[in-house]
Amino acid sequence: MTETDKDWMIQYDKYEVGKRSYGQESLMTLGNGYLGWRGAPVWSSFSEHHYPGLYVAGVFNRTTTEVVGHDVVNEDMVNLPNPQLIKIFIGNQLVKFTEQTIISRQSAINFKNGTQRDKYVVKVDEGKLTLTTTKYVDPIDFHCLGFEGEILTDFDATLRLESLVDGSVLNQNVERYRAFDSKEFDVLSISENILVAKTRTTDIEFAVAVKTTLAGSSVVSAESGHQEVLLETGQVELHKNVPVHFEKVIVLATSAEEKQPVDFVRNELAKLSVSKIRENSTTYWSKVCETADIVIKSDDKDLQRMVRMNVFHIRQAAQHLANQYLDASVGSRGLTGEGYRGHIFWDEIFVVPYYAANEPETARDILLYRLNRLYAAQDNAKVDGEIGAMFPWQSGLIGDEQSQFVHLNTVNNEWEPDNSRRQRHVSLAIVYNLWIYTQLTGDLSILHEGGLELLLETTKFWLNKAVLGEDGRYHISGVMGPDEYHEAYPGKEGGITDNAYTNLMLVWQLNWLTELQTKNTFDFSSVDVEWLEKAQDVAHKLYLDIDENGVIAQYAGYFDLKEVDFTAYEAKYGDIHRIDRLMKAEGISPDEYKVAKQADTLMLLYNLGANHTEKLVRQLGYRLPEDWLRVNRDYYLARTVHGSTTSRPVFAGIDVTINQMDEAVEFLTEAIGSDYYDIQGGTTAEGIHIGVMGETLEVIQNEFAGVTLRDGEFGIAPRLPRHWSYLKFTQLFRGNRVTVEISDKKLLLTADRKMVVRVYDTLFQLESGETATFEVK
Repeated sequence: MTETDKDWMIQYDKYEVGKRSYGQESLMTLGNGYLGWRGAPVWSSFSEHHYPGLYVAGVFNRTTTEVVGHDVVNEDMVNLPNPQLIKIFIGNQLVKFTEQTIISRQSAINFKNGTQRDKYVVKVDEGKLTLTTTKYVDPIDFHCLGFEGEILTDFDATLRLESLVDGSVLNQNVERYRAFDSKEFDVLSISENILVAKTRTTDIEFAVAVKTTLAGSSVVSAESGHQEVLLETGQVELHKNVPVHFEKVIVLATSAEEKQPVDFVRNELAKLSVSKIRENSTTYWSKVCETADIVIKSDDKDLQRMVRMNVFHIRQAAQHLANQYLDASVGSRGLTGEGYRGHIFWDEIFVVPYYAANEPETARDILLYRLNRLYAAQDNAKVDGEIGAMFPWQSGLIGDEQSQFVHLNTVNNEWEPDNSRRQRHVSLAIVYNLWIYTQLTGDLSILHEGGLELLLETTKFWLNKAVLGEDGRYHISGVMGPDEYHEAYPGKEGGITDNAYTNLMLVWQLNWLTELQTKNTFDFSSVDVEWLEKAQDVAHKLYLDIDENGVIAQYAGYFDLKEVDFTAYEAKYGDIHRIDRLMKAEGISPDEYKVAKQADTLMLLYNLGANHTEKLVRQLGYRLPEDWLRVNRDYYLARTVHGSTTSRPVFAGIDVTINQMDEAVEFLTEAIGSDYYDIQGGTTAEGIHIGVMGETLEVIQNEFAGVTLRDGEFGIAPRLPRHWSYLKFTQLFRGNRVTVEISDKKLLLTADRKMVVRVYDTLFQLESGETATFEVK
C-alpha cells in the first residue's frame, strides 16, 4: 500500500473489543443517504464487542417504559433486521470468531470507492480458516446493498454456510438506553427470500429481500424454526488452499418511500447482482473524489486522511440521489449509530452550508424536512403556551419535541432533570440554513415554497417572547444557549434570560426579514403592520450585557457566577470534558459557575464572522473595543471544557481571524480527528459526530482558505498556516463551479463560467475555463 493509498482509507490491524470495537464499526459504516450499514463483521450478532446495525433515514418507532412511576416515551431510529449475518460450519461445527480463536484481523474502509473490507484468520480444530468479505452500498439504486466473500482453509473439509436475516434484533447500540423497551418492530411474515416487518407503534412497513450464492450456485431457502429469522443454507466441499467464493445481495424498502415495499424488493432482487452494486458505488465515489475532494499538503501526515474521512461520512449521511425521495434530515450521528436516538438537532447548521457549497440539491432536500414540519412546530409552540412556530430541540418522525425530561448521569448512575429542550435557538439555526442556502445558490424558490412562511412564523414566536422592560430594552427569557451546562439561574428553574447568541441571531433574522420586505420580492400585504414595526423595534433594542473590557456576557447575570478551579478538577478526575456530570455527582450545579460545555457567544463568529457580529452589536446601540474579538476569545476559552466536539472548530476559526495560526491548527487537528481518536472516551461507539465533520471542513474552506459566498459575490482571502504548503478544493456558487488552489505564494482560481470574484479587497473577472493567478498575502 502506498502513502497515497493510506490517505484514502482507515485501516485496523488489531482485534478490538468493547466500545473501541463499536467505535471502529461506526467509522466503517457504509451509507447512501437512505440507509446506513454499520461496519460490523458479517459473522457477528449483538454482543459487548460488536453491533451490526442497519438504519433507514426517517424510520422511527415509539416505545413506552415505566421509570420511577412515570411512563417514559422514546422515539428511536429503528435498528432494522440484520441482513448480513453469515454462519460458517466445518462439518457440523460452527466456526467461532472470538478473542481466543482469532489469529489476525484486517479491516478497512476505502473512501475512494466506498468499500469496506474485513479479513479474519481463525483457528479451528482442523487448522486455519481465512474469511475475507467486501461490502458495498449502492448510492444510485439506493435500496440495494451487498457483499462478496471468500473462504480459504489449509485443510480439506465440508463447508456448510448459513445465510440469515435476523429479525429478532433490538435497539441496543447505546448501553444506557438498554434499560428501556428496545423492541422496535414485529416480523409479519417470512416467505421465499423476503422478510416483512412493521414498526410497532408508527406502522411503517418494511421488507428485506436477500439472495445468497455459494460457489456460483444459489443456496436453498429453508425454514429456520424461528419465526423472526429468514434462513438460507448451502453446502460445498472445501479443498486445501483453494478459495470458495460466496455473495449476498440485499434489497430494503419501506412504506415511507414505496407504496408496496414487498413488491418493490421482489422485483429489484430478481435483477440484482453484487457486480452492479459495486459498479454504481465506484461510479458515484469516483465523481465525489473528482468534485469534492479537499487536498492538503502539510507536516501533519494524518490530516489529509481525516479530511477525506469527514467528506466521506458527510456524503453518506445525505445525498440527492436518495434524499430527493425521502422526508428526512441528517441526525447528529448520521446513520451510523443510535446515539441521541437518531434525532435531528441543530447540527444541521454544521452540514447544510457544506452541502449548499458542494451539492446544493442535497441542502434543499434537507431543508424540505423542516418545511414539512412547520405545522408541527406551530403545535409545539402551543404546547408551551407560545405562538408562531417553535421547532423542537430534538426532532424525529413528525417534528414534535423528542427531548426527554430526565437523563442518566453516567458518573453517579442517577436520573437527573433534562432541560435541553429550552434551546429554542434551533429555530434560528433553521432560518440561518434557509438564508445560507439562498446566499450560496441564488435559489429563492424555496422561500416561495414555504420558506418565507417558516421565517414569518418563527419570527412571531420570537417577537412574542421579546418583552419590553423598564430599561427601554427588550428581554427574552426562558431559553438556553448552545452551552448546555447552563439550564437556569442557580437554585431556580425556567432557563436563562438574554442569551447573547440567541439575541444577536434574532437581530440577524429580523434584518433578513426586513431585507426581504424592502426588496418587494415577496408579498407582505397580509402581514400585520404593527407586527413588522415591532420587529424593527426589537432589532434595535434587544439587551446585551457587556462589561468594561468588551466581554459580551453569555447571558444576563453570567458575570455574577462563581469561577471554577479547573486545575483542581483535572487533578482529581483527569478528563473533565463532562465537568457538568462531575459537579452534579458532587452535589453542586454548573448553573452556579462560569464553565461552558462549548462556545456559546462565540458561535456567532462561526455563523456570521467578526465584522457582521460587531455590526449587529452596534445596531443595538453598544460599542466594542478594538480588541474585542481577542478579549472575548481569551475570556471564554479559559472557561470552556469542550464537552461538545463542535466547540474547538469555533475557536479555530476565531484564531485564524486574529492571526493565531498555530493555535488555530491545533484546534482544527484535534477536532477533525475527534471520532477517529474517540477523544470523548467512547462516544464514537454510538455513531460518528456529523456536526464536527461538517464544521471542520467549513473551517478549512471558509477560514484558512478565506472563502466567503455571501452578499452576491464569491470572495476569497487565504491565510494558510506555515505548516501547510498546499490546499486545493472546489466550491459551487450560484451555478458556478470554482476550483481553488493555494500554495505558499500563489492563489489559482478556475471557474467553469465567466464570473466576478473578490480576491482580498479587489474585484476581478474570471473567464470561463481559464485559470487566473493571484499573489497570496
